[in-house]
Amino acid sequence: MLSAANKRWHDELDVGYQVFLEALTALDSKLADAQWRSFKHSLEQHIDFEETHIEPLVKTWETNTLKLIQSDHLILKRLQPKLDHALAEIQTADQPRTMLVKRLNNFIKMRNVLEHHDLREMEVLYPLLDKQLDKTQCAKLAMEMDEAREAL
Repeated sequence: MLSAANKRWHDELDVGYQVFLEALTALDSKLADAQWRSFKHSLEQHIDFEETHIEPLVKTWETNTLKLIQSDHLILKRLQPKLDHALAEIQTADQPRTMLVKRLNNFIKMRNVLEHHDLREMEVLYPLLDKQLDKTQCAKLAMEMDEAREAL
């Protein structure tokens, strides 16, 4: 139940990042900017939801997984300004495609961190929550997660 709500949000993040990368690699600055802002806002809200609603529940259960999730969140937060800068460099470069190739690894790193983070959550954290929490609490958190995602 809660796993499914988390998957819905992650699926939207994955699609949003894919659309951003497609716009970026097409050198469509306006669309890339809009997609990046939308993706970044959704990611920030998802991390905030987990830090305020999920992490307090897990602190006493499974510390290793929680530490990995927190580490992923920190990396994702630190990558955002680097990608802001790389995007600006591409958009203002005399040869944007050349700059894109030079900065592409930054954007691939974000995708890789997202993929590993998604696996940790979908294979360990959220199944643990679905198992440990009662059905009412799971349903309430899933509804709150869906509402937070849909409000974006």
